[in-house]
This record gives sequence, structure tokens and C-alpha cells, in this order.
Amino acid sequence: MDYLIVSDTHGDRQILTDIVAHYKGKVRAMFYNGDSELQRSDELFDTLLPVIGNMDDDPMFPDDRNYEDEFVKIYQTHGHLVHTEISLNQLREVASHKDVDVVTSGHTHMLGAEKIDGKLFINPGSISLPKGPYAYLKGTYAILSVEPKKFIVQFYTRDLQPVPGLKFEFDR
Repeated sequence: MDYLIVSDTHGDRQILTDIVAHYKGKVRAMFYNGDSELQRSDELFDTLLPVIGNMDDDPMFPDDRNYEDEFVKIYQTHGHLVHTEISLNQLREVASHKDVDVVTSGHTHMLGAEKIDGKLFINPGSISLPKGPYAYLKGTYAILSVEPKKFIVQFYTRDLQPVPGLKFEFDR
């Protein structure tokens, strides 16, 4: 089962429209990790599961989300409320009190996937304003594939193509 994770468009509505159109009906759920600079009432959020980012001003976005289906339990947040720009320590502390398999955030604009304290932490990077060593890709998002014994995280570029070398497998 696949799950889309995207974050930090900063007003680039078109890329979200393209991604939603491409993945609608192909993934189990689509997570939007904040900083869209759009309103919660935007029709894109009929499909995307959003949380608020530090650049969003619509209070109708939730601070975070607990998602669960028969395949996976996910905790979603933007990251600014737990200062992920400094470290993952506060996010790890929050996640330690949650019965989840995966923790997903945004905010730093830097992609990453790592297993910490038995949970998979995923940051899809920014689809519009990437930072860090993969900024040259000009924007990334992630697809989480959930299998009975493993998680697979594949990062993609704005042109909806997988990034060679940015596919990671983790035991469940």
C-alpha cells in the first residue's frame, strides 16, 4: 500500500494540482505537511490531508494528525511547533507517546528518512524551495510503500520521477 507525502509548496498551487492529479486513485492517502500558503477551503484539501505550517494563516488547518488504517499508523505534523529546524528531539519526544509506525514532518525543506526509537521518520523535503544537499533536485516529495515486513521510501522530483539512489528500505 502506498502513501504520498508532500510539503512546503509556499504558494506553488500548480505543483500540488499536478501531484494530486497524478496520484489520485493510485495511493491510499495523500499527506500535506504544511506551508502551502493556501486556505483550508481550497479544493485540493478535499484530497490531501493537511496540517498547518508556520507560513499558513488559516486556523482551520490542524496542528497535527494521527492517521490509522489497516496497514499503518502515521503521526503527521509540519515540525515548527516542535522546532525540527533545531533537532528532532522534541518530535521524538512527542512521537514516543504515540502508538504509530511512521512520523512525518516538513518545515526544514530537507528530505530525510530514518528509523529512530523503532519509528520511521520521514521528511519529504520541499517540493518548491528545497534546501540541503539535494536542493539541486529543485523539489522533492516521497512515496511510502508499506509492506508486511518492511517500509520503502522513494523520493521523487517535481517532474514526478523517482530519484535514483534515494530509495530506502526499513524493517518494520
